[in-house]
Amino acid sequence: MKNNAFFPLFVDISEKKIVVIGGGAIATRRVKTLLPFAPQIVVVAPEVTGELEELENEKKLTIFHREYQREDIYDAWMVLVATNDPKLNDGIYSVAKCLGALVNVASNQEKCDFHFPGVIRKDPYVIGINGSGKDHKGTAELRKQIEAVVNHTICIGSRESRLAVIQSEMVMDYLKKECPQKEIRLLTMKTTGDKILDRTLDKVGGKGLFVKELDKALIDRRSDLSVHSLKDMPMEVPEELPIVAFSKREDPRDVLVLPEGADTLDLTKPIGCSSQRRILQLQKMYPEAMFQSVRGNVLTRLKKLDDGEYSGLILAAAGLKRLGLKKRISRYYEPDEVIPAAGQGILAVQGRQGEDYSYLEHFSDREGTIAALCERAFVRYLDGGCSSPVAAHAVIEGDEIFLRGLYYQESTGKHTIGTMRGSVEDPETLGVALAKKLIREAEG
Repeated sequence: MKNNAFFPLFVDISEKKIVVIGGGAIATRRVKTLLPFAPQIVVVAPEVTGELEELENEKKLTIFHREYQREDIYDAWMVLVATNDPKLNDGIYSVAKCLGALVNVASNQEKCDFHFPGVIRKDPYVIGINGSGKDHKGTAELRKQIEAVVNHTICIGSRESRLAVIQSEMVMDYLKKECPQKEIRLLTMKTTGDKILDRTLDKVGGKGLFVKELDKALIDRRSDLSVHSLKDMPMEVPEELPIVAFSKREDPRDVLVLPEGADTLDLTKPIGCSSQRRILQLQKMYPEAMFQSVRGNVLTRLKKLDDGEYSGLILAAAGLKRLGLKKRISRYYEPDEVIPAAGQGILAVQGRQGEDYSYLEHFSDREGTIAALCERAFVRYLDGGCSSPVAAHAVIEGDEIFLRGLYYQESTGKHTIGTMRGSVEDPETLGVALAKKLIREAEG
């Protein structure tokens, strides 16, 4: 592989005339890169982009709306050639070289006295990154990584649903107060789990579908943190992407939501519920009810409910409260009626192994952390997946944890519910102990 022979040299161009031949996307990008350093830019092109026209209107550059003429570059210190005519580009290059100007032909790497670097500016510092003019993707990626450090940026990855954004904004609000010197920004994306809505999660891959894209953003360093509803996270997380903080718990209970204007369940229509955990427990309360899978975000589900597709919905209280929809709740199910999903109501902040996340110290909640570790240890030991009717709910009572759990034995179709107390000092041991106890009871 040929070595990069381009030496980085920082030059004062504040009083240098720079001429750009061409008015398309490439010319626009290069003008925007140069403008903070060079106020004497001239663009020559019969047609230019809207962005260049705006810059001309703001008197930040000069545009000659016509074809190139040789005289345009006679007194130029630097000439940037960005037309779609190779023959014209070659002619401009030859003239510019004879005049002693520095030349860069965007379409021909062999006719470039210099390459445009990826530029990071954080006064008084300027950083340039060069990949021999070829590896544009690699240069852009490296620029992002360095920019995040230089600009003290923390980027939070989130699903793009309204609830996910609100939950991420809770972390953002904390960071803005805790780290006022840093820029906090949000990166939203649609996960695979958000895209596949015609099948239940157990049929398409489980909870991992809600985190796959966010995990990749962390690995690729496009984000620094990911914010998840803990109940939607797989029980096993990659070693290189640990959970670095658990939030204070919101209301962990499941709730019943009726159509607007209704005060009772219409059992001629199904109850919308995608969780086998919920259905298993609710069947005893509503033996005559039909249950039907419902997918999509909370607002989508509510619309389906109000459009008459369902008699009611079973949802998490935490999500509705965070969305400002507490008034839609018709009934709360106490944990001794319907045991919630492990981690329900808790937010998990995920990061990269080996990095310093001490700034999350005051965000991470003691009781939320203890409950999360205990409940997840219980479910993990039972190998409970996304659709598996396994449930756990821990309550911190002084120096003790009171844990309630549900175990479903697939071979018999029977389930067992039990409780156990243990020390707050070792929540995971308690979770495993209750799991073992329920397995023994189910087998005995």
